[in-house]
Amino acid sequence: MAQKYVTDRPIQVSAQLARGDFNRADIRFHGVDHSEATFEARIFLNNPAADEQTPKTPENGYAGSFHIFGHGGCFGDEGHCEVPDSRRNFDYRPPHQLEPAEKSVKITDALKRALAQGSELHVTVVPVIMSANEKCDLEHPLQFQSFDIATYVA
Repeated sequence: MAQKYVTDRPIQVSAQLARGDFNRADIRFHGVDHSEATFEARIFLNNPAADEQTPKTPENGYAGSFHIFGHGGCFGDEGHCEVPDSRRNFDYRPPHQLEPAEKSVKITDALKRALAQGSELHVTVVPVIMSANEKCDLEHPLQFQSFDIATYVA
């Protein structure tokens, strides 16, 4: 079974956010690796026990999901799949095909439901593998650098 991500401690939210004074909320994942398996990342709020079998319902804290269409591991020579750390000025080539991705999911209703229960917030992300091969790490398909929650007021 693939390892899920659970915040190690609750996220403390501001009083304004706890009141639900926002029109839209997005959870944004930065630096998402897409070099291996194809998977769905299911996002649950205030449900650290969520797993692949947890129904995607509001009662279970389901907030939404994003999909990664993985590359299936590296089949090239050594160094072929390494993303360069930097680029030269005026390098107009497209970015490396394995440049980490950015994913954003609208979670407005789920966040308002979660905050109605209290001012602490737990985020759980459950990867559900859809396709993989022998080169893929099936235990750790979900790799990302950070996430944040953005709220918007009209």
